[in-house]
Amino acid sequence: MSPSLLMDTSDDFVMPTPKAIPVQQSQRTLLLSPPSLSSHQEKLTGVLQAFDRSVTDLQMLDRLAIGLVSLPPSTYDLILILTDADGGRRESQALLSRAILSVLVQALKSGGKLRSQDGLLGESEGTEKNEAILAGLSFESGVGFVKPDTSGYAAVPLKFGRKKAQAAGGPNQTNGDQVSVPLNGKRKSVEETPLPPGVGFDDGVDSDDDLIDEDELMADEDARGPIKIREFGFEGITMSSCR
Repeated sequence: MSPSLLMDTSDDFVMPTPKAIPVQQSQRTLLLSPPSLSSHQEKLTGVLQAFDRSVTDLQMLDRLAIGLVSLPPSTYDLILILTDADGGRRESQALLSRAILSVLVQALKSGGKLRSQDGLLGESEGTEKNEAILAGLSFESGVGFVKPDTSGYAAVPLKFGRKKAQAAGGPNQTNGDQVSVPLNGKRKSVEETPLPPGVGFDDGVDSDDDLIDEDELMADEDARGPIKIREFGFEGITMSSCR
């Protein structure tokens, strides 16, 4: 029996299809190291390996507290306070004053976060949490402190003294462009004070009969006659001149 031949038509080499790598938006991060951690270089190096050094800055918390370094405003998406060399936060708690928190708030972007490496910053009530809130941060459990996003708010100007200016110029003072228009489209009717009948207007009725005509008080013969003056006699009274 003659051997059979099989032809393999598949390609000897197949180029692998590259997988899509998800692009993660890098966050600008600031690491704050307490003094005890900076003296343990091996521990500090281990912490830095978990972050992208191209977008991560490192500052000593004690140098920031005494003003030897300054932070750029509105730069960081995350400010992370590292734990002490022993794993606690005693040193960082002593250095986080209200002035330092105000500096950190200014360095955060809108919506940026401030939290500690152990995740316990602000989880318990106390001075540390109160000072952070007074500095302008809001607390979210499990997230940390967040700088509120105020980009969507617009300032509304307040005008004071407007009523005093109108009172000085009179009740009908306007700026020349304002027109008083009633909201319901109707003008307010003026209330008229009722007047007594026959006062203030002519009703068309001849009411002179009720009046006294001064021409009828004296007749013509009375006007032409002598004027009689009544004499008053003072009998039995002695008149004496004044001295």
